[in-house]
Amino acid sequence: MKIALATPISLRSYGGAERKLVEAAIILAQKQNDVSIYALPITHVGSKEDAAAVARYLERFNVEYVEARHFKIVADVAYVVYAPLVWREFKLTCPLVAGLHSPLLFASKNALATFTNPYLTVKRYKSLTYMGSFWLSALIKRTDLAGFNAVRVLNPSLKIRHRFVRCIPDWVNSKVFKPCAGKNTAFTVFFGGRHHWEKGFDTFLQVATTLTKRGLKIDFMCTREGAGRVKGTGFLNDEELARAYSTSHLVICPSRMDTFGGVIVEAAACGTPVVTTPLPEHKLGLPLLYAEKPEEFVKATLKVYNMWKQNNGQYDRLVETHRKQASQYDVEKVFPKFRQLLSQAEENIRPLSRSCE
Repeated sequence: MKIALATPISLRSYGGAERKLVEAAIILAQKQNDVSIYALPITHVGSKEDAAAVARYLERFNVEYVEARHFKIVADVAYVVYAPLVWREFKLTCPLVAGLHSPLLFASKNALATFTNPYLTVKRYKSLTYMGSFWLSALIKRTDLAGFNAVRVLNPSLKIRHRFVRCIPDWVNSKVFKPCAGKNTAFTVFFGGRHHWEKGFDTFLQVATTLTKRGLKIDFMCTREGAGRVKGTGFLNDEELARAYSTSHLVICPSRMDTFGGVIVEAAACGTPVVTTPLPEHKLGLPLLYAEKPEEFVKATLKVYNMWKQNNGQYDRLVETHRKQASQYDVEKVFPKFRQLLSQAEENIRPLSRSCE
């Protein structure tokens, strides 16, 4: 089958949706499908060199990557990372599946408070683009999504009205994301994700500043560039990211908005405990610690730090429980549902029932 995977964001940004698109392309290509990824040249991070590096990587798996505007795409079926109206830049005539990866598509009190206030939007996102995207989604997503044969949401807490909705979570490749290195000598706290207000990077910085000032020997790390008391690792591919998770003692995921929590599942699969926000999208059946305010994240971090320092087996049990329970999201269990969804769309099946698997 000829499959097109399309995203409005360049793969050079390599956020959660872009990473999963790359993973999906490789798996589908390995199953003898003809797969191409198409992206618009829109990004908030990364360079043209990063895009070229991704293209070279995909070539190893016979996956074509094209980054341009105004595509005319010929395929049997297309999976589109949905953005209101923007997806129409791809001239698609085949059956379509919309993947709802952006939290901006789902209204929340927190989002409404931000996106009704231009000052807050600029302060938190450094532009008004997110404000416009939020309100555009709120106004037209239902009618805009009618152009798709099927819609995929990543978490049952996310509600959307469409004739054919499937709830399929993101998967984790346990061959990559597994305990692959010993823990660092010094207690290490890691943040994996974009340095955005949405992802709570400012909260992570506050936690790092607070605990460092207390004189505790704790290392704080993050992907890409460092800031303040936090050391940056630069760009990490999946194997390097798995090692960063594995060598850390705790991962902090203070997202204010989310659609699933891929960082949470990946870290857990690598045997690293996670403290995160109590969003409905983060109720993943894992033994997570929850916090909302910076001081609560400080308290949770100290709790795990003391478990590790006391060395009485409690921390090791927490590590093992995270790892075992993350296996429910293993690619071998989840990806067949994604592949089935593409097949159903390719056959132009339009069932009236809804389900969440």
